[in-house]
Amino acid sequence: MSQSYSISLDLAHATAERVGSHGLDAAYFENLSHRVRGFRARLNLERGQGRHSYLALPHDQDALETVLRSAAPRMGHFDDLVVLGIGGSSLGLWALYRALSPLGGAGVCVHVVDNTDPLLFADIAGRVSLKRTLFVAVSKSGSTLETVLALGFFAGKLRAAQLKLADHLMVVTDPEKGPLKKFADEHELETLSIPPGVGGRFSVLTAAGLLPAALAGLDIGTLMEGAEQAERACRECALEQDWPARLGLVATDLCRDKGKRGLVFMPYSSRLAAVADWLVQLWDESLGKSRRLDQTAVEAGQTAIRAVGATDQHAQLQLFLEGPNDKFTLFARVERPEPDLPLGDFEWGAFDAEFVRGKTLSQVLNAQQRGTAQALAERQRPSAALSLPTLSPRVLGELLLGLELATTYAGFAWAVDAYDQPAVELGKRISRRILGG
Repeated sequence: MSQSYSISLDLAHATAERVGSHGLDAAYFENLSHRVRGFRARLNLERGQGRHSYLALPHDQDALETVLRSAAPRMGHFDDLVVLGIGGSSLGLWALYRALSPLGGAGVCVHVVDNTDPLLFADIAGRVSLKRTLFVAVSKSGSTLETVLALGFFAGKLRAAQLKLADHLMVVTDPEKGPLKKFADEHELETLSIPPGVGGRFSVLTAAGLLPAALAGLDIGTLMEGAEQAERACRECALEQDWPARLGLVATDLCRDKGKRGLVFMPYSSRLAAVADWLVQLWDESLGKSRRLDQTAVEAGQTAIRAVGATDQHAQLQLFLEGPNDKFTLFARVERPEPDLPLGDFEWGAFDAEFVRGKTLSQVLNAQQRGTAQALAERQRPSAALSLPTLSPRVLGELLLGLELATTYAGFAWAVDAYDQPAVELGKRISRRILGG
């Protein structure tokens, strides 16, 4: 029996039938499964050639067990966990922690140093007791300036307190090379690896995300089971149910053909807010390219925009409804959140809200999502909706791997390399010159 996804994608509000000339017509959707089949075959072929390495992560039981073995002896011996990392070395962990920590954890406070802002450094230094703090430095290259600065600052604090680095500092980096790997070896720091073929923004399911998540007490085993389900589904599920492939292609075609240069990701779930932050880096850095694979010029990419429902109905929705019609909105809703809360007896009518009597909060929240989608459609603004059965570690694993797959398919459609980021280095080189480096 073939594997299927538990998450589904509703594209009804991206059709010309619903949003007129700003949507895609029936002929497009009739051909979509054919295109998915072709790109799926390409994905499988290129995986055999060593590309798309992140798709092997859910099956790497040895790596998962290494993370669990490394985390276990540390549990109960610290009150604060401080992650030193930026971009893919921090956003993935935040996505995991914010989504899953309400389900239970190790009772530790998690902090992330993801900027060179001195106020951030000072704030975290003032909040933690070094004797009861564990630091995890994460950098794929081992030379990321922001991470090196954080490492130097907090290693200095540990040394000044005469605390042994190996007791308070772990490292996640390249398995063989880089300054961070060398530093870790010299100081006998426990070190876990990011596979060489996996880039930082695709590293959430490596030790970069899994080690701090495990140290925070999250259920990474079930998370990886969900990711494994998604990986099997991407090869086996019916073409019409392949939501990552369909999302990547539809988003790209709406951008190129209908002028939807922005992708608003608007989960109707506070716990998925950090997933939206993570997707911004994943989508923008992967697809924003000036050269196709054949080196011809292109202005590729679609700007991902973070929003959270229902919060941002009172912040950004006015712009989405009446501002420039240049966005495609991707909603996400959780059908059966746990816990859900019933709305009890209250003077609802006095507030013109009698209609909520007897409802649960999730019924209200999901009605708000559907109302927002319909409002956008009435103004000919396309959208789609991801439906999550619940928000568990398993479903989150499927969601994260699925969004990575959607990014890969969008890269196929744009004909760009979704795994490099050549322009990012320019600003770094200029900053280095300004500082005299």
